[in-house]
Amino acid sequence: MKAITSLIIVLTFGFLTGCAQMSPLANNQSSGTLSADMRFIDPNNHISVAEHYEDAVDRIKAKLQAQKELLQEYERHSYYYGQRGQDVHSHALANIRQYEKSIKENMKEAAIHRKMALE
Repeated sequence: MKAITSLIIVLTFGFLTGCAQMSPLANNQSSGTLSADMRFIDPNNHISVAEHYEDAVDRIKAKLQAQKELLQEYERHSYYYGQRGQDVHSHALANIRQYEKSIKENMKEAAIHRKMALE
């Protein structure tokens, strides 16, 4: 009886481990697109790399603005959303935080590459 129980526990643990996500979702969203674009830029051309990061900031700012508008719409008409309202609200706030963090990181990278280009 103990052998069967132990076997079931090991198999269940193995199955759950195999289905687990190995990388954070936020990194997959933001860096997946950016790294695909970076393949075509010479890493020694710091001006192009800085422009790439600045373009990424522009794209993220557009997404940020859309999330802020969604949040404002929710705050004006929260009764439209019913039981899912809190989910919409918290998801929009989480997206806004993530986009603001990405903007700061990309601006920092762009500044570093602009500085390298001047040197």
